[in-house]
Amino acid sequence: MSAAGHAAGAASRRSPAREQAGTRDPRARRYARDIIRLHERLSYRRLPTEFRGEPLSLVEDPHGALVTLTGRDSQFPSRYLKGILGFRLAQYLGLNWISADAVHRTAAFHEPLPHAHAVENIHTVTLCARSGKIRGYVGLACSADPESLPLDSACRTPFPTEAAHGIDLLKGYARPGLGSHQAFEFKRFLRDQTMPRDEQYTRVPWHLMLGIGEAVLGLGDGVRIVLGDAKEHVALRHLRLVGFDLHVVEGTSPCLAASDPMSPIYRQTVVAKPFVAPVPADIPWYRDVIRSFLDGTSDLASWQAVITTLAARKSHTGHRPGPSRGGAHK
Repeated sequence: MSAAGHAAGAASRRSPAREQAGTRDPRARRYARDIIRLHERLSYRRLPTEFRGEPLSLVEDPHGALVTLTGRDSQFPSRYLKGILGFRLAQYLGLNWISADAVHRTAAFHEPLPHAHAVENIHTVTLCARSGKIRGYVGLACSADPESLPLDSACRTPFPTEAAHGIDLLKGYARPGLGSHQAFEFKRFLRDQTMPRDEQYTRVPWHLMLGIGEAVLGLGDGVRIVLGDAKEHVALRHLRLVGFDLHVVEGTSPCLAASDPMSPIYRQTVVAKPFVAPVPADIPWYRDVIRSFLDGTSDLASWQAVITTLAARKSHTGHRPGPSRGGAHK
């Protein structure tokens, strides 16, 4: 398998878990299976034509029979946004990364709809052009602050990753003119677990990274910092390959309250590490390399050649300046 084939985590390398661990309630297990099956049947073929306004990124890939859209919350019609959030829920149920008991207790069939904020979340969704099924997803979640605050403000609302790991990832990046509305949390780097390991499977994570990269590029100063938590050989690897100099904090002990539906995600053998990084100035170069390979205009002959080229650029340019003060535990 090419290195790209390892993208999107252990989630993507195994079939969906049909028996939900951590619950003895057969009703919860049955409900979880029903939700997974429901979302496996849904098609989003009409989403590209019903999308509101110009997307932040549109990647049409006839070679892989894929199309990827990136946009804000408000650009997705309600039924499609619920479906996308349902895909996220179904994938996490299949991986036992969300509590089946909590999902059953609340009769949820999608993750919660976003609250109204001063800025909006950004969603990238990759569809199979033939079936209309969702094949991949990644999001950038906005700050909950009603007004943009300095990154070192004591009044700033922590992002979920910061709260779970008990750490402040942003204060070391505080600069004049840089506020919490310009920071976004990297969320749910997912590839459909039911996909066969074919060319589409290999292309999906690169579609997701390209969609996010083009959105970040198009928004300019609107997105200056990304943060989140991820596993070393999954999203962290891809973010490094597309130019991000990640400040990764080791040795945290993340946890969520037992009542939190997402608490199982931090009860794994390998736990995600928190990270933060500024948006690289040379992101257009990385965008061009990936897009040209996807659309067939690149001189590169394989995904391994793409990865080698991306890694060589990072090695040649070296590390960019990190935070003035490293992230510290609260």
